[in-house]
Amino acid sequence: MSTIESINLIYRDPGARGGRPCIVGTSLRVIDIVMAKDFADRKPEQMALDYDISLAQVHAALAYYYENKAEIDADIREDIRVGLELAKEGWGRPNKSKQLQAAFDNSLGKYRAALQRASLKAVSGMGDEFERRMVAIVDEELG
Repeated sequence: MSTIESINLIYRDPGARGGRPCIVGTSLRVIDIVMAKDFADRKPEQMALDYDISLAQVHAALAYYYENKAEIDADIREDIRVGLELAKEGWGRPNKSKQLQAAFDNSLGKYRAALQRASLKAVSGMGDEFERRMVAIVDEELG
């Protein structure tokens, strides 16, 4: 008989960090790790040192992200949107918010292109009309 193990390294507290998922023992949000990885090109080992957390905590945050990607991506978009709004009012670092938006858009564009290439490879030889329909569906799904 097998046992499913659980690593409890991520928590949510409605009273902390807007209820967003955080790394246990810290107030570091999962999106902080994801944004450092995707937008600042930080490696897990670098993040562990920079944030004074274990490598296991970094990987737990990334695993949580991949398991809850749509939700976390929405949180990232919202953080960027709020940053841009605050920048319009003269708060924060407006150039940083614009850079994050551009990096997110670039990341999404790369994902979209890779998915389209994979779809085309998967359906190659199945007929031009089928391939066009697949590309249209991918485009529609990814917005």
